[in-house]
Amino acid sequence: MQKFHFKKDDKVVISFNKKASSRTKGRVREHGPGFVFFRDIPAFIGPGTLSRRPCVLVGSLSTGWSGWLPFDEIEIKEE
Repeated sequence: MQKFHFKKDDKVVISFNKKASSRTKGRVREHGPGFVFFRDIPAFIGPGTLSRRPCVLVGSLSTGWSGWLPFDEIEIKEE
């Protein structure tokens, strides 16, 4: 699993990569590019497209949205 070196409350910039789903692209376009990093997990627990996938929980710095994004669909760097 990819592990980020970020700590809780670090400010990050997220973009989507060429493998990104329309869901991920939409979240980043609507709520990014600036986010606050909350945590990462090795496997999302729950139904849907994120099920059993490594994910990161982030919050938007501009809209207040918070949610999970899959590791393999994003690029993330410090702000």
